[in-house]
Amino acid sequence: MLHKFVKMFLPRFLLIIYLFSATEFNQLLKLPVLVMHFQEHQQKNPSISFFQFIHHHYLVNHADDGDAERDNQLPFQSHDNCGSFQAPIYLFLTFSPLPPQVVILSKEKPSFYSDSHLLSAHLNSIWQPPQFV
Repeated sequence: MLHKFVKMFLPRFLLIIYLFSATEFNQLLKLPVLVMHFQEHQQKNPSISFFQFIHHHYLVNHADDGDAERDNQLPFQSHDNCGSFQAPIYLFLTFSPLPPQVVILSKEKPSFYSDSHLLSAHLNSIWQPPQFV
């Protein structure tokens, strides 16, 4: 049961941490400010639709209408400094080092070349001068 929980929870948890720390995904946390600011605009002008509000704040370079500080609090209006911090997570509860192994090397230099599969007659026939018949 615990294994299944960890298997489902851990990848999602790590993905959320990554998205909020290394991307602009944290801008979505400002969505309540967007809704509240839209309601403020509706109080000033009840005929404004949500799409007109979005068009006014995101698609055109609107003039300062007296709420520039509030406009800068909207999602994706300012860029936050995103950073990435990576820390290793060790899932092993115990650590047991491997026992040391002793390797005895011979005094001869090892050779990787072996000509035992070649016929000496074949080697001699390569270096013969051409023969004319």
